Amino acid sequence: MADTPELEHGDGYDVSPVGDVHSFPSDAELSRSLMASSATGVLSTLTTEGYPYGSLVSHIVDGEGNPVILISDLAEHTKNARLDSRASLLVDTSDAVEGDPLVGARLTLIGQMHLLKASDDLEAEYLAKHPYAADYVNFKDFNYWKLMVERCRFVGGFGHMSWMTVEDYSSAEVDPFYENALGAIEHMNDDHADANLIFVQERGGIPSAKEAEMVGVDRYGMTFRVPSDSGDRTSRVAFSEVATDGAQLEPFVIGLLHSLRDNV
Repeated sequence: MADTPELEHGDGYDVSPVGDVHSFPSDAELSRSLMASSATGVLSTLTTEGYPYGSLVSHIVDGEGNPVILISDLAEHTKNARLDSRASLLVDTSDAVEGDPLVGARLTLIGQMHLLKASDDLEAEYLAKHPYAADYVNFKDFNYWKLMVERCRFVGGFGHMSWMTVEDYSSAEVDPFYENALGAIEHMNDDHADANLIFVQERGGIPSAKEAEMVGVDRYGMTFRVPSDSGDRTSRVAFSEVATDGAQLEPFVIGLLHSLRDNV
């Protein structure tokens, strides 16, 4: 009996997206939006023996996407960073994904840890996102550290991954929908499954689709996951214009739906 060849990553079915594929955000844009919407991540530093040590931390980001964290001098990662500044931060969306957590987006930022000088502005910005840390800022052994990003690795799901330069990452814009996208996605999937199907059938390149789940929405358009006999497909539907404000999310979606229904 002949040996059965092993399938390589992506073999067996076409995983390429269809529809308005030109409208996908860049991975740098996706990365900056992921960092803006996240509050925690896993910081990995190097022990004196050279092993990676991971620990959960809260963070904010500066204007170039560098994470800033508030940590105690007694913490292991602080001790490690003082001896070797090399570190990485992993941020992911697994808590927002049903089923396989690996279909969600995740980002690893690699760089050097730098101790910051505390200021009233920095404290106000940090506490605005992490009000529970108000007690920590009064402890003398807590300090702000910044991970100065040097390289970035983004994974957007099965078959979607890339390295990017720090220049591309730092210059990318945060999506205006980053704060309300998750709520919109949940609303569309829970209450408007029929609309998802219209989007995919009429503009998303899969006219034979029987169901569709919205998995993303951004300034350029919407992304859907469509089940099929040969595996899930990714369908992309572009908006007629690029959004500049978070308040445009609902009218953009409704406006496009009305235009498609009028043409059906």
